Amino acid sequence: MSLRPPRKFTKELDPLSAALEAEVLAEKAGTLARLGTRLEHRLARLREFEECGGADADRRAALLAEAGEALWHVVIQRELCGLRNSAQFYRDYCVPRAVILRMGPNLRR
Repeated sequence: MSLRPPRKFTKELDPLSAALEAEVLAEKAGTLARLGTRLEHRLARLREFEECGGADADRRAALLAEAGEALWHVVIQRELCGLRNSAQFYRDYCVPRAVILRMGPNLRR
């Protein structure tokens, strides 16, 4: 014999749980938007550097590390939001392969 809690405690009928869940989803979406904007700025800085010649290898490595860390943050937040497939995201944001390969914490700080 199984024991079930009363129906009044189910998630669908609890207005406080629904309000809290809506608040959490709004925060996740807001964070994802902010991180996406940060990634766009990092990618733009890298693109500008490469368009100007990009002869300084140390500067390029630093920009790649910054962009890789920003990409890492976005990918983690996307996964928290339930968005698992990143291939289309990489194409939409025009993320260079070099940035994808350096995705992770920036150890150059």
